[in-house]
Amino acid sequence: MGKKLASIIKTVDLRKAYRVGNDVVVALGCINLEIEEGQVCCILGTSGSGKSTLLNQLAGLEKPTRGQVIIMGKNISKMTEKQLAHFRQESIGFVFQSYNLLPGMSALENVAMPLTFRGMSRKKRNTIAKEMLRAVGLESRMKHTPAEMSGGQQQRVGIARAFAARPKVVFADEPTGNLDTKTTREIMELFLNFSRKQNITIVLVTHDRSLANYADRIVTIVDGAVIGDTPNKSLFDVEKEEEAKRAAWDNDQLPPGDDPPPEAPPQESLPEEAAPPDVPEVDTAFGEAPAQETENKPALEEK
Repeated sequence: MGKKLASIIKTVDLRKAYRVGNDVVVALGCINLEIEEGQVCCILGTSGSGKSTLLNQLAGLEKPTRGQVIIMGKNISKMTEKQLAHFRQESIGFVFQSYNLLPGMSALENVAMPLTFRGMSRKKRNTIAKEMLRAVGLESRMKHTPAEMSGGQQQRVGIARAFAARPKVVFADEPTGNLDTKTTREIMELFLNFSRKQNITIVLVTHDRSLANYADRIVTIVDGAVIGDTPNKSLFDVEKEEEAKRAAWDNDQLPPGDDPPPEAPPQESLPEEAAPPDVPEVDTAFGEAPAQETENKPALEEK
């Protein structure tokens, strides 16, 4: 057995409740959860299950009614809004279903813009942004605005922006919800490439079981309670192992008696942006743009 990785995220008796008229609606019950550093963890649930509320709690976008959220040893539940904003700029990245790109800016400007919060020079910001856009296969789209890009291309820009600084944790809320099957696969491969090469923890929220298959761990939530928490062999790792085995077979490097690997599925001809190169080793610093305002619900304060 390999050495157990340290926990980077931990919740302690986490509860979130709202008052609706005279009723109390419990969005999250008593959630106790630990997520290891470098792990890709999927929070799986249907609409209304509480998965998005849990994501908001983990990312510090909402305060809990009771309990704690601890990231990198820091209790973010006790932080002020100013402290939270600084912490997110330093350590957290976000990828959204709706991309959240600024429509009047090019891909390059969208990726570079959050870096201004670090007081970084324009030259350095642009250098980092160009490297990240190359890493997601958009070298030829750097000057395009969101309106000039497909949904898959816009999400690649969102991923480049989120990972530009090598944050410790990236939260992804239904990141492929607006994409077709082929583009979904490409986007998930980008996520896993960044996570594996830079040891970044990813918390992925989705209702899609096929998307969950890319995670190292699947946490199932129903009615605000965790009903399942199982390890998973990531589809990304399975496919990489099969590729390596095929290459060894082709070069007569498999041990005698080993079965031949399965045939690789036929590859469609992909557009330029669908074949990103390896993730570059870029020393970056990243400040996440402020998250979009979410609907404010009256939270129930419990003592």
